[in-house]
Amino acid sequence: MNIGNSNNEKGSINIGLIVDAQDEIACNWANWLVQWLTKDVEQNFPEFFWRFSVLKRQDFSRSVPPDPLNLLEFGSDIKIEYGFDYVLVLTSFPLKSRFEQGVSGVPSNMLETAVISLARILELEDRERQEKAFIGLVKHSLGHLWGLDHNSESVMRPRKFWTGEFPYDWSDQEKRKILRHLRDAADPRVEEASPIKSKWKFYLKVLSLEWPAILKDVLISRSVLMMFHLGRFIAATAVSMIFLFLSAEAWEMGAAIKSGWLDLLLAFVIFASILSIYFGQNLHVISRSDRMKEQAVRSRIVLFATLFVGMVSFWINLFIISSLIIAVLPENVLAGWAGMGGKPLPAFHFSKLMATFGVLASAVGGNLEEEQDIKALLVYTEET
Repeated sequence: MNIGNSNNEKGSINIGLIVDAQDEIACNWANWLVQWLTKDVEQNFPEFFWRFSVLKRQDFSRSVPPDPLNLLEFGSDIKIEYGFDYVLVLTSFPLKSRFEQGVSGVPSNMLETAVISLARILELEDRERQEKAFIGLVKHSLGHLWGLDHNSESVMRPRKFWTGEFPYDWSDQEKRKILRHLRDAADPRVEEASPIKSKWKFYLKVLSLEWPAILKDVLISRSVLMMFHLGRFIAATAVSMIFLFLSAEAWEMGAAIKSGWLDLLLAFVIFASILSIYFGQNLHVISRSDRMKEQAVRSRIVLFATLFVGMVSFWINLFIISSLIIAVLPENVLAGWAGMGGKPLPAFHFSKLMATFGVLASAVGGNLEEEQDIKALLVYTEET
């Protein structure tokens, strides 16, 4: 769809605000936010029709403290069910934190949903500061959903809490980035533009249309170093690597495997490890709604791609560590273990082997992790 200046050519952006029907504080703030935010985005982005809807739900999770992951999945399902482009889930209760000391907001680019808590904002001394802090937190979270990174000169500056201090708006450059992002969001969904019955054709169509945005979502997530946040995953890998390096059988096996076969083994192990964690940790149930919806399919693609990048980057780190260890250990001892006699030890080959076995062991460790923790690691854009 081409976005022009004529009203007939304007795209539509639909945002849902989800609150617990029994949470009167969050309901009141949601109604206030719709009025304020409508004026703000219409002024900043007049290229679009803006529609905000407040949904007061009776089936809202009432666990205390609320788990942002559960609320993100809840909001994502509602987003797809109602056809929203983005969803904000509001609560007046403090959120459960996983990676930071305290958390007031958790956006997820993957699910195009953000969870926002009013708890710390309501501790500020007057209504004006509370409103400014709330606006800042909401715009910071929306900025992440709309493809922005951190920026110390705008509302996108990273903060551990919100005090209502300036600035609480996006920069001009950020607004131009948001405009480009929203143009894509305003286009008709795949299922609306061209109905496709084949599931695989539908996935390929979404991937062909959304790959730039999907790639960006993967790269700005925790994917590159995310595996180092998983304690059991790292422990299983470390123990396995130690036994591998001290086992003569592993070195003999490495000497017997040709380089070409090792490359095939590497590809198989990485792919099998990803599938093991993806299904073993029930990651496939994220965005449980209709599979033939662009938003649900896009979330699954981003999730799987993030896990793939995380495993590949983890293998690269294991390869570097293995190379350093092999460089430090006596070469004649290692060559003896490998049964190579007086031949020089192929350090590159054995580094690949050890890293590959390490990834295989890590798949076991990944399935020992708490399901909610590994989901949060993949789904969260950040805790702020």
